[in-house]
Amino acid sequence: MKNIEFFRYLPGAAKAKSASGLKKLVNTLLKEHRVYGTVKRDGFPVYAEIADASELELFSTPTHLSAKQFLFPPRETLLRYDIRRHLHEAVIESERQAIIGLHPCDIHAIALMDEVWAYGRPDANYLSRREKTLIVGADCMPDEYCFCKSLGTMNVNDGFDIFLHKIKKGFLVRTASDKGEEIIAGLKLREAKPYEVKELEERERLREASFKARLDALPKDLPEVFASSNESTVWERIGSICTGCGSCNTVCPTCYCFDIKDEVKASLSEGERVRVWDGCTLEDFAKVAGGHDFRKTRAERLRHRFNRKFRYLTDRFGMPFCVGCGRCSRACLVKINITEVTNELIRESNKRRP
Repeated sequence: MKNIEFFRYLPGAAKAKSASGLKKLVNTLLKEHRVYGTVKRDGFPVYAEIADASELELFSTPTHLSAKQFLFPPRETLLRYDIRRHLHEAVIESERQAIIGLHPCDIHAIALMDEVWAYGRPDANYLSRREKTLIVGADCMPDEYCFCKSLGTMNVNDGFDIFLHKIKKGFLVRTASDKGEEIIAGLKLREAKPYEVKELEERERLREASFKARLDALPKDLPEVFASSNESTVWERIGSICTGCGSCNTVCPTCYCFDIKDEVKASLSEGERVRVWDGCTLEDFAKVAGGHDFRKTRAERLRHRFNRKFRYLTDRFGMPFCVGCGRCSRACLVKINITEVTNELIRESNKRRP
């Protein structure tokens, strides 16, 4: 909450069905955007397209799947071609969209993805969607898996357009972009009262004190921890129970690996080149021609994934590629917990120190 001096009040109860101010905001967004927000499906919080504020439910805990699907789809066409006509056409499909309900950790995750897809040769597909995407964040309360406090991602001051903080009788709103400011200005909201800001500050203190999961080392020390962990018995132990299902890759908001496939029509002259999600914990991920596999065991694949989150990409981008959302721990079929594994490696690293 540092450097935040100005809030505006969005009236209405915190539940979307009776939140008159939130309804106005959603209706404003619907005029120019496809709007995706957090809803409940089969008893679980998920992102889905909404047509009315009554469908929206701002959850305190993370959705099972992150919102990366709206910027980096599980499947997308990159190229269409016709060999007989000597034609090929790059495909960039994007439209104006707004995503409502992103928690601070997920906004940090999008910032990391922005770095990835702009690095080296910029990815036109991702960047086109990102340019046309409006982010509306919402605050949260941690459950037993959240550990964003340990990674410095529990609060966010940029990377969003509008941010909504729940209070008893509505929301306090802040903006971090010209577009967000334009939208909020159009709603003609009043400034927050001192007692409303005080209520929010108390909620933030409660939130900070509510974390149950934590890492026992600072983010800057994690690359060294993992660099010295290659021979740890931890990998064989968790590798022996891992099913290799790839759930951790799928739910992670910062996993961005993909595969490219050519899909040829029956004519054998026309087809599409498509990009689909892939994951480093899947058996075929590291296989190359001849069936050679650089990471044959599940232990090796898990070790690689953890190093990607806390070491390899930190070396390249200067920050961990884990934001502490806890989704991988929630989704794991055999209860491999990212904080427990990392803390065990931290303890081993501390014992090796002179």
